[in-house]
Amino acid sequence: MYVYAERGQPHHLPHAHIKQGAQRVGSVYLLTLDIYDCRIRLPGGLLAAIAEAQLDLLQRWQELNPDD
Repeated sequence: MYVYAERGQPHHLPHAHIKQGAQRVGSVYLLTLDIYDCRIRLPGGLLAAIAEAQLDLLQRWQELNPDD
């Protein structure tokens, strides 16, 4: 799972991308933990892991995207 700077991109809601290996397989909105644009069935414990990391991911989003 990763967050990156999206300056100049059409994304306005804090989100993280979910990767499997080197391929992005979905995304999750960090405020609601809703998964979207998912291309595979995600492992059962993944949402719990994302929820546990939610505050850290939101903080990282703000650091990388201060204008959003």
